[in-house]
Amino acid sequence: MSAAESNGAESNGTENGVAPDDDIMNAAMQGGFDEIGEDDARLIELVGFLVQGIVGHPDEVEVEEFFDEQGTVYGVRVHPDDVGRVIGKEGRVASALRHMAKAAAVKTGARVTVEIITDDTPLPVAEGES
Repeated sequence: MSAAESNGAESNGTENGVAPDDDIMNAAMQGGFDEIGEDDARLIELVGFLVQGIVGHPDEVEVEEFFDEQGTVYGVRVHPDDVGRVIGKEGRVASALRHMAKAAAVKTGARVTVEIITDDTPLPVAEGES
């Protein structure tokens, strides 16, 4: 009789009576997946590097990682004066950033996209203007 059988666990791919999916769920619930992986860190660095090269205020570039149903979303925040540069004429620069991030993520098999995060606060209107 094996040790697993003596503990009452079945020998159907489980280890210590816990299925592999349960291990993943336990790790996620205990915060085991809060760390950014090496591949994610490289993609964040790549997106930040590309954006810093086209903006006027490179020290104010921030790249954040989010997750949605389709995969990983890298949100890019820049100085308000640089939003137009990052979006580009007809969105061509933003589209190029998305293509570069997707091409870099092919190696890992991840699905990624890049979004430009802006502050959509309305500009104050001076008194007397309508």
